[in-house]
Amino acid sequence: MNAVRKYAVWIIGLGLAAFIIPSIISGIGKFNNNAGSSIQPSKVPYEPPFRQDGTVLVVNGTDTTATFRTEYAKSAETIEIGMMYRRTVLMDMSMLFFMPDGDQPRSFWMKNTIVPLDIIYINSSHEVVSVQANAEPLSLKSLPSNAPASFVLETLGGAAAAAEIRVGTKLYWLDK
Repeated sequence: MNAVRKYAVWIIGLGLAAFIIPSIISGIGKFNNNAGSSIQPSKVPYEPPFRQDGTVLVVNGTDTTATFRTEYAKSAETIEIGMMYRRTVLMDMSMLFFMPDGDQPRSFWMKNTIVPLDIIYINSSHEVVSVQANAEPLSLKSLPSNAPASFVLETLGGAAAAAEIRVGTKLYWLDK
């Protein structure tokens, strides 16, 4: 009886091996080959979506001369990323940065920023203290404020001039 049992186990084992080994061999390399994958990489580069958190009002004298839909950057991460990777920025879009520690010298750069931007520095009295117009995309050049600032507004390049934003202009914002 033991001999018959050993023989049956060997036959079953060989039969299973005959089915399992070809399956394993045919599957080798499939894990690194995306051709059979149902998940295909995106052909469109990633662009962060615009999120309107509020509205910026541009006030010259007693007149509101322009408004911008604005996204707020308040956390260290959102301040660091800013408008990087955006391919679409409309004339009425902006990002308002709430910088820590009140009025201080500030400086931005255009690393990973694909479109030209106007960088508008604003003090704690809501007054524009400096404008860096049409900043060069993808540049690592430092773009400092001319005076201490607590807030920074980024707009599409040329939007500051179109909205008559200059040193002394007041900017206010309303939450959505």
